[in-house]
Amino acid sequence: MITHIELKNFKCFIDEPFDIAPLTVFTGINGMGKSSCIQSLVLLKQSFESTLLQNKNQVDLNNKSYIDLETASDLCNINAYPKSLDIIFDSDVTGNHQWKIDASKTNETILNATYTGNKQYEMDALFQKDFIYLTAERLGPRKDYNRKADRVFNTKLGVQGELTPTYIFDAAKKNDDIGINGLKHPDAKSNQLYENLNAWISEILGRSITAKVSEIDTQNVKLSFNIKDSKATEFSALQVGFGFSFSLPVILAPLIAKPGDLIIIENPEAHLHPSAQAKIGKLLALAAQNGVQVIIETHSDHLINGIRLIVKGDEKLGQLDADKVLIHYFNSEYVDSISQIDKKKTLRINQNGKLDGWPKGFFDEWESNLRKLLQ
Repeated sequence: MITHIELKNFKCFIDEPFDIAPLTVFTGINGMGKSSCIQSLVLLKQSFESTLLQNKNQVDLNNKSYIDLETASDLCNINAYPKSLDIIFDSDVTGNHQWKIDASKTNETILNATYTGNKQYEMDALFQKDFIYLTAERLGPRKDYNRKADRVFNTKLGVQGELTPTYIFDAAKKNDDIGINGLKHPDAKSNQLYENLNAWISEILGRSITAKVSEIDTQNVKLSFNIKDSKATEFSALQVGFGFSFSLPVILAPLIAKPGDLIIIENPEAHLHPSAQAKIGKLLALAAQNGVQVIIETHSDHLINGIRLIVKGDEKLGQLDADKVLIHYFNSEYVDSISQIDKKKTLRINQNGKLDGWPKGFFDEWESNLRKLLQ
């Protein structure tokens, strides 16, 4: 499990450390580096997939798989001199690992790096086949879904969630179980993945819903939904709200994970009602309680409140230990005149679900606007 990340001259950061918990939440205003923290790890992952990281000590900024970080000049902080950057992480499994990356050739997309460490990073969850990354730019509802994605490298659910319908179809045929017994939904009668997926979909979306995937041909599958008490028996993905399709890979990811796996999700709350956002937070928190490392970028106070409620304890769903969650909050207050992030606020949740601080700008817009309306 990753316990610490440090970024030097990586995009907006000059030298910024981050403690990483079993559940780590990055939040704050736009353009402050939340995505950059995630991108540093995903860059290592996609460079590993192309074998450049382990065989040539190189990083690959765009190999048509996870992310496109463009060129060396885009990756390296504008004020850095000499033009180099560092990605450092600590693991409780394999120790400390550091890559010093040469960004002096500004238009290059494959950059040389100097590695320091014991070379055992390959054992970490980030580099395993079960690693899951869901980008904020997920695939919305489609008439049909390709069974194979057009990417050189990909994850089981697809970086955009595009392989999720195919995964459900195959898992239902094989009668797969969930990866962790502790994530069995209270209403499910067994550990079967398909049953639990639909129980969690119904829990999160607030009505009895069944996701159904059928085979069109060898290349494509169709995603549809049954909604209890509706006049029609079945709706295609195009005929229901975006939240159905957008939430599906987010719900499925923790259900197929095993203890020790790593899940990174950007904006898991996208296209969801506030109550559904809170329940997504609860599910991801329960995954962290059961041994999965979860890293989230979010703009949702409802999702964070869902996590807080699970820390306090949910009679139906369970509880997360308070020491297993960290919230890193970024605000423009913490930026100097040259756009260097000087500091961030790291918040913790106590076992009663309360935050140990409430910095200015941290999800206080509702109160601020209400005061203005009441004036």
